Amino acid sequence: MNLSHFKVFKILAQTENITKASKLLELSQPTINHNIYLLEQHYGAKLFDRSNKKLKLTRFGEVLVKYVNQILNLVEQSEQHIHELVGELRGSLNLGASHTIAENVLPKIMGMFNHDYPEVTIHLEVTNTRHIVDHILDNKLDLGLIEGPVTHDNIISKPFMEDELLVVLPYNHPLAIKKNLTIKEVANLPFVLREEGSGTRVVMESTLKGAGLDPSDLNTVMELGNTQAVIGAVEAGLGATILSGLAVSKEIQLKTVKTCRISNVNIVRNFSIIINKEKPSSSIIQTFLGFINSEEIKKIFKV
Repeated sequence: MNLSHFKVFKILAQTENITKASKLLELSQPTINHNIYLLEQHYGAKLFDRSNKKLKLTRFGEVLVKYVNQILNLVEQSEQHIHELVGELRGSLNLGASHTIAENVLPKIMGMFNHDYPEVTIHLEVTNTRHIVDHILDNKLDLGLIEGPVTHDNIISKPFMEDELLVVLPYNHPLAIKKNLTIKEVANLPFVLREEGSGTRVVMESTLKGAGLDPSDLNTVMELGNTQAVIGAVEAGLGATILSGLAVSKEIQLKTVKTCRISNVNIVRNFSIIINKEKPSSSIIQTFLGFINSEEIKKIFKV
């Protein structure tokens, strides 16, 4: 038994599908089966339940996978620590980011980080806050950069920059000449919104509710799972929306949309970075955390 057996076991436990595991590991299915057989022989217990043509961890497998994750994390940390000692940070970083951050904040940060640490490969998953939290908890991601608030016993959340949400209108909309809209005017607008679970939508609904406008009373004509799709719908005149000012900076310059605030209502949120507090923190993770909170980054985004 060696580390390769543990790596095969980890991927198979994550995918619960031998075909997917075979592609990810670039190993034949018989080789994967043999690796699992050797582990089962070593521990004297069945690690997977193959009944009903489904692959699920047994209770013995559930125990082992926790130790395997710890072992492989420690091995990765040891490798990164040694490389760091010889003056070279290398390895991979699995990031998850919500759409607004991925499209408007991360490109510049990743470019600068890559310049300083060219031997670190960043894998980025772009999805909504709910999915990022799920993937942080199951250790598919090292770090998550999200827009919405998160409360979970196993999640550590730290703000890294502030962002303001604005009402976004088609450029020639009659209300687009105004700097501030009343709550009543907002309530009468047709809205194109991000899907439920989006950090932007969670913050927007919470703030509007606090201002006396029930989000369920909004005239929602469309829900879309992508920020650019929402902006495109607004540009086409299908409705208004509420988005980060960062997300529509290009469209404002192109004069396809205009933004306004809501009188006496400030929709301000923190972009936060989240980690699983039970996941050992590698030198790459610590380096990235220090980098994203550096004064240089704060100056760029005027935090």
